[in-house]
Amino acid sequence: MSSGRSRILFLSLLTRAGLVILTVAAILHLSTVRAETSSTYVLHLKKHVFTPENLIVPAQRPIILHVSNDDNHPEEFESYDLEFEIIVLPHHAIDVPIRALPPGTYEFFGDFHPRTARGHLTVRP
Repeated sequence: MSSGRSRILFLSLLTRAGLVILTVAAILHLSTVRAETSSTYVLHLKKHVFTPENLIVPAQRPIILHVSNDDNHPEEFESYDLEFEIIVLPHHAIDVPIRALPPGTYEFFGDFHPRTARGHLTVRP
C-alpha cells in the first residue's frame, strides 16, 4: 500500500473516531434532562432541509427533539444557541434533550449543509 493511501486510510479512521467521541460526549452532556418529564417534538431532515423549519415549544419546560435524518448522508445537527452538536447518521434518528428555556428564538442548523439545513426553535410562554 502506498504511503498516500495509508495516510488517507489513517485520516479516515481518525475522523470516524473523532465523530464517535464527539457524539458520545454530546449525548452525555445533554443527558441532564430527564426524559420522563419532557415532551417530544419531531424534526425531519430530508434533502438537507429541516421540517418543520420553525418548531414552537413551551417555555420553562425541558423537551426532547427527535431528529430523523431521512437523507443518504450524515448531518451534524448543531446549535450555538442551545450549545450542542451531534452527528445524525443517514436513515437514523436521535433524541436530543433540551433544558427548560426562557421565551425566545433559538437557531439550529446542519453543519454539513448550512445553507439549506436551517431552522429555529421558538419558545413561547
